[in-house]
Amino acid sequence: MLALTKGNYLGAVHGKVAANGVLIGLTEYSGDLNYSPMHYHENPHLSFVLNGTMSVRRKGLSGTSQALEACSFMRAGEAHQNFLHSTKGKNINLELEPDFFRSYGLNESQLTPQTVKDHPGTSVLMLRLYKELMIGDESLNDSIHMLLLSIANDWKSDNTDAAPLWVNMVRELLHDNWNKAISLNDIALAANVHPVTVSKYFTRYFGTTFGEYRRKLKVERAAVMIGSSTLTLTEISYACGFFDQSHFIRAFKSSTHLLPLELRKI
Repeated sequence: MLALTKGNYLGAVHGKVAANGVLIGLTEYSGDLNYSPMHYHENPHLSFVLNGTMSVRRKGLSGTSQALEACSFMRAGEAHQNFLHSTKGKNINLELEPDFFRSYGLNESQLTPQTVKDHPGTSVLMLRLYKELMIGDESLNDSIHMLLLSIANDWKSDNTDAAPLWVNMVRELLHDNWNKAISLNDIALAANVHPVTVSKYFTRYFGTTFGEYRRKLKVERAAVMIGSSTLTLTEISYACGFFDQSHFIRAFKSSTHLLPLELRKI
């Protein structure tokens, strides 16, 4: 099986920046090769699809599974294949070296593919990192670490602070109904807990407020639509449950520090 060392990907890599245990860069893929051989990477890494549509086939103990993944995490040594379902693709990759985990007392095992899936903040993080990479000023290294650590706290708490069963029920409900109107009473009823319980503990287990969590989910889905479809921004704003395009643009920029058109032009 093909083994890829630090900083190497099966596409055209450019814009690489090393930032004290973190390696960030962009990878472009062409439709000339719409799937990769099975391979693994030396270090764990996060990838976000900025443009195009891609899926990942993972090889595990129970066999192989394949799914569309706009934002994905690969453990060090995890066997997988990438499939390109569009004429071209462009990813931002964030590779985490052992020094990063040691420096901040983090454990690599605390970061899993499910963690990425459960946290819309991870996709927002990757878009903010792209913006910082494009600015590329003298504070880039510090900005990368500060952004990464802001969500690493969520990764860490998810594994050290066992959440009650209703938390996963609420998370699943919010993800399944990300573009629908849903109230505090709706989720409390579905999770069979009192609304006061949800209100009191939501920020503790989700790392943000109810409203901000829902906005991040919408922005995450909007980012995927911007990079993989020809829908207009107005169509995307309504499809994602925003009141109008101006509200959508404000929410998108507030979360990602990018304008939707900036992402579309990538």
